[in-house]
Amino acid sequence: MCRLVVFKGTCPHCSKNFTWEELNQELSCLEAKNNGAFGMCNAGASVDEKDHDQECDACAAELYADEGYDGGMDDEIEVLEVASAGWDGNKKQTSDEDQGGGKHKNKKQRVS
Repeated sequence: MCRLVVFKGTCPHCSKNFTWEELNQELSCLEAKNNGAFGMCNAGASVDEKDHDQECDACAAELYADEGYDGGMDDEIEVLEVASAGWDGNKKQTSDEDQGGGKHKNKKQRVS
């Protein structure tokens, strides 16, 4: 006997009933495989229904639509500018301390 697994459930947002056909599974028995098609056996096909709740396509599109301000590129650029300004400030302080130090004041870097 062949087995057809069907997933049925409701959308949690709009409460409509749906059959999720893209999740259906056709499990053929050996006789049907030999005959070349699902359900082409003496016993036929048994339908097994499984519960499966998921957002429907319309609700999923509505939920994931970009409708509002979520930060965006301007905020990311601003954060990077602040971070780089802080880094440059620390770098200048360190280099000023090295140049102002008495021990390294007159030494020059050797270039090869």
